[in-house]
Amino acid sequence: MIIKSPVGRFPFTVTKVRLRARSVLLEGRMGTWPTTVELGLREIPGLIPRLGIGLVALVGIIGILAVLGVVAVVASIF
Repeated sequence: MIIKSPVGRFPFTVTKVRLRARSVLLEGRMGTWPTTVELGLREIPGLIPRLGIGLVALVGIIGILAVLGVVAVVASIF
């Protein structure tokens, strides 16, 4: 993906995706710099209209996020 900013365009390469209790973290590199992008769960509903997906896809995404959240919680217990 490309990060566009006032100081230029930088490639962002994802090296790891981590789930936290209330966010999704994308770890990677932006150009030569180590970078982390954090997507809060409160931000996800605002993204849905911008993605242009239907109700079935929305329900699927919510289901996947719920399952991933449960898995992350269970993994943190053990």
